[in-house]
Amino acid sequence: MFSSAMSSSRRYLLLQRRMMSSSPKLYPVGRDHPRPEDRITILGGPSALLGRVKFLIDDIVDLDVAANHARRAAAWKKRMAPHRAIETCNAIIGAMCDAGRSGDAIDLFDFFFNKSEMKPNISSCNLIIKSHCEHGRLDDALRLYTHLSSSENTTPSPDHKTYDLLTKALVDAGTINQALDLLLEGRRVLFNFQEPGMYMNLVRGFLEQGNLDMAYQLRDDFTTCSIRNKIAVLDSVFVEHLFKQGKDEEAMELYRSSVNNKDGFTANGTVGNPYLKLLLTYGQKKQAWALFQYMLDNYVCCFGFNKDTVNMMVNECFDVGRFGDAVNVFNKAKATLQYGLPVEAYRNIITRLCQNGRLSDAETMFNGLVKEQGYHKPDVETYKALIRAYVESSRVEDAVQTSNKMMASKLHRATQLFF
Repeated sequence: MFSSAMSSSRRYLLLQRRMMSSSPKLYPVGRDHPRPEDRITILGGPSALLGRVKFLIDDIVDLDVAANHARRAAAWKKRMAPHRAIETCNAIIGAMCDAGRSGDAIDLFDFFFNKSEMKPNISSCNLIIKSHCEHGRLDDALRLYTHLSSSENTTPSPDHKTYDLLTKALVDAGTINQALDLLLEGRRVLFNFQEPGMYMNLVRGFLEQGNLDMAYQLRDDFTTCSIRNKIAVLDSVFVEHLFKQGKDEEAMELYRSSVNNKDGFTANGTVGNPYLKLLLTYGQKKQAWALFQYMLDNYVCCFGFNKDTVNMMVNECFDVGRFGDAVNVFNKAKATLQYGLPVEAYRNIITRLCQNGRLSDAETMFNGLVKEQGYHKPDVETYKALIRAYVESSRVEDAVQTSNKMMASKLHRATQLFF
């Protein structure tokens, strides 16, 4: 299948493998001169290291101090559970990537997995591959992938996420034949292959080129290896293509057919979320709200109904000025979902309420989050949104009190983790 498009890209990947044979590092990361390591006194032992690092990332927002703590995972690797040691490494590498500090992320990866000879998992490697792709270092990303896929080492094997990242980057770079060859390689080596991500990347690329034959060939191939819900997700790319061409009726017909429901409903959030986004984007608001209501009513079997689903519809309310409806949607979702909503959903609506002058509603939401059971408590950005709103409303005393609560919360957490 697709043999005419494969030869040049296979030569490229073979060349990458030959280049790997001369690499002096366990994991080639595209950086030869890591930055000097700062050293600070580390309080506490290995048992709570992961919690401390996450606290420094999320609550203190000091990535440099967090990085110095995280480096202890290398010294304590024999005293920590292996999965917690790697999770600690991934937490700080991922935080550096999210902050746009790609060079620091690469230095940390190099320190943990080359210098300290810890063994990463594929999530560790995917963080670096993603960073390379986002910063235009596609050759470095492919070099690390080639190393991982080599049969001559015991590194973690590429997974669906690896192929999703690389095929998207190759398509975006205009090298769709290389992306196709990579898809075929992933199709061959991945066990129980069912995920649509890299197929969606290729289908979108061929549709943008006007090559409908290749797009539909890829869809036909995917139907032979996956299940109905995953195929429905892939079909969202074709639905989007029809919307872009102004063929709304055809798009809606394909949408209903893909979710296998004459009303266009699905009780699976993984399928529903991409279609919700499309329906809102292309003006099918009535259908989007009907789909959301159906997903909410059937949440017991609605896998994938999550913060993204709720935030999408809450944001839609704010975008059209329906602030009261945003609160109602949030409260209904919170009351319906068995385990409540995570802090990310609270942060979103509190921030939007503050931005739109609904300070009383924001306070109610904030107080509800404070009272929530479990680990989901207000994070720094949620506190800051409320503090900014108080300052803008000249409620300086409330701003100071909220700031003090934030600091007290941090101090309490720090005492638990560090002493």
